Amino acid sequence: MAEPVRVLHVLHSMNCGGAETLIMNIYRNIDRERVQFDFLVNVFDKMFFEDEILKSGGRIFRIPFLTKLTPPVYERRLYEFFREHGEIKTVHSHLETTTGIILKQARRAGVTVRIAHSHNSRYTRTGLRYAPENIYKSYCRQKIVPNATELFGCSELANCWLFGNEGKNAKIIRNGIETEKYAFSEAVRKEVRGDLGIKDGTKAVGHVGRFNDQKNHLFLIDIFQKFSELNDDSLLLLAGEGVLMEQVREKAKRLGLLDRIRFLGLRCDVNRLMQAFDVFVLPSKFEGLPLVIVEAQAAGLPCVVSDAISRMSYLGCSRFTFLPLGDAQAWADAISNAGGRSPCAASAVAEAGYDIRATAKMLEDLYIKGENNA
Repeated sequence: MAEPVRVLHVLHSMNCGGAETLIMNIYRNIDRERVQFDFLVNVFDKMFFEDEILKSGGRIFRIPFLTKLTPPVYERRLYEFFREHGEIKTVHSHLETTTGIILKQARRAGVTVRIAHSHNSRYTRTGLRYAPENIYKSYCRQKIVPNATELFGCSELANCWLFGNEGKNAKIIRNGIETEKYAFSEAVRKEVRGDLGIKDGTKAVGHVGRFNDQKNHLFLIDIFQKFSELNDDSLLLLAGEGVLMEQVREKAKRLGLLDRIRFLGLRCDVNRLMQAFDVFVLPSKFEGLPLVIVEAQAAGLPCVVSDAISRMSYLGCSRFTFLPLGDAQAWADAISNAGGRSPCAASAVAEAGYDIRATAKMLEDLYIKGENNA
């Protein structure tokens, strides 16, 4: 039997972010006798998905990121890595504009299939120390299209942001999920709410996301303050971790809300957690097409989301409200009027093309075709 095509995914880490969760969902559903994943990351601590990757036959490589190295040293390290691992013929990079220099060095080292994947619609903060961010990011971005053999993205908005005019030619890779795991279950709802100590009549407002500037948790606290004034028997459930977590906790404490907010940490059971929510809220400052919105809709949850998020996020499977950022009271009112769950939402999400098996099969075929044509 022929050896599987090995695909190197390049990310900051393999912890519980949206892109990381998507890639693991694909990894679990791809035919690993045909395609095997490896990972190049920038963190040296133990990662959330590390054990599962190693047990599945994947390899993990690590090099420091630009916050630790000067750009020339980082590029040299990349080139040396690709030269050392000549068995890697396909690179799939998920690192925004930094993808440009990753693919540039991969091309220079002889990697034949070089994929750029856009997951966002704006820059996230990286804190480069050795060059003004906008200048260096612009330089990196200009290197993407000339050095990529394939352009992927989660939405038209994400594609146009990262790839410019070439974005219209990029392939849309849907953020698929295991839809049946999100189908609403009253039994699971009672069990999870019982575990969390949530009473039957309590309105649970839910959010899942990394505690960073993009996800806008500080504004979410303002929203919940207004909402709790309208709904005395309510809780805010926050799943995730991140650099701003303590700042968010301090704001909640200052506003006297700490006893009405649950910080749930990293969760490997988001599908079950969604059953405990009554409404899902995502006030992000920017997104491509967030995986968590697909998950929330599959669970049938009414969603109140920022209008900075791609309209492609609405799959027609649950009640959906887009709102501009800024007016916390308007968000609180929308949450109060969001309505109940939508029936049969999980199957509707699958029919909309967001089942992970379809996404995995599409990528599997693209990887194999890419190496065969290289």
